[in-house]
Amino acid sequence: MSHKTAIKIYEITSYVLILGATVVYFMLKSDSQTIGLSLTMLLVAVAVAMRWMMERHRFKACEEENDELKADLRRLTQLLAEEKKKNGGQQQ
Repeated sequence: MSHKTAIKIYEITSYVLILGATVVYFMLKSDSQTIGLSLTMLLVAVAVAMRWMMERHRFKACEEENDELKADLRRLTQLLAEEKKKNGGQQQ
């Protein structure tokens, strides 16, 4: 699974969990205060964990992209140095 897909899944899941926690809080508010609050807090905690995983995947995707860009820059710098050496030797 790509980072982009995982980020989208975690984002949607966290929103669904937050909406679910809101529904649980208002639906079970009058029946049993303890169960409703416990379930609400559990859903909010899982939603926070999903957001944390989403940010973790974003960070890893950025790190991978940075590594690729650094490798490309090194390769281009090496090619430029070889080209300068090649052209500099022909002009003299």
